[in-house]
Amino acid sequence: MFKRASVVCPSCLIRFKDREDQCPNCQFDAQRSVEQFPFQPPVMQRWMDNAKVFDQGARQEIDQMIDRIIKQFPQVSLSICTVELDDPISLSEFGFWMMNACGHEEGQSEEQRAWSILLLIDVKRKLLSLTPGYAIEAFMDDADWQEALKMMIPDMIADDYRLSLRGFVKDTSQLLRKSAQDVMQMLKENEKHQKNQK
Repeated sequence: MFKRASVVCPSCLIRFKDREDQCPNCQFDAQRSVEQFPFQPPVMQRWMDNAKVFDQGARQEIDQMIDRIIKQFPQVSLSICTVELDDPISLSEFGFWMMNACGHEEGQSEEQRAWSILLLIDVKRKLLSLTPGYAIEAFMDDADWQEALKMMIPDMIADDYRLSLRGFVKDTSQLLRKSAQDVMQMLKENEKHQKNQK
């Protein structure tokens, strides 16, 4: 009922049917991703602050916010990864590679990975990218999440990554609640429709 009819190409960002082996527009596929990033992927964790822009105080504050989200939505996980990449590396392609290649934390299953959200912050180029797992993607409205990323930009440009991320995590909580309400409404309408057909 909630499965998306299409997916977004991590390279050219167009939508196409998810049964395709490669993007019909730019021919991007998983093999190209593997060849583009031929190094050992890290374990996917909540904090992968390679650029070291979050101090302990910032992490503790954000951790408390994320923990509150997980209390409401225990299937969801959020990972924050800071990088310093050079042109012409595509941040969205890098996110796709990480989501599919990174190792699992101890006790994490493939199903749990499918409910994860990866936020990539390129500190060097001041770029952002969001990569959802295939399960949670069905419940995410592209425009709403793009707006949440846009709201991060002013603080990120000012090098206030703590404030930038705090705003995003707050928006994440609101967007997940909105999505849950939409799902409940959809289920009620579906149930009502089925009763009327009997």
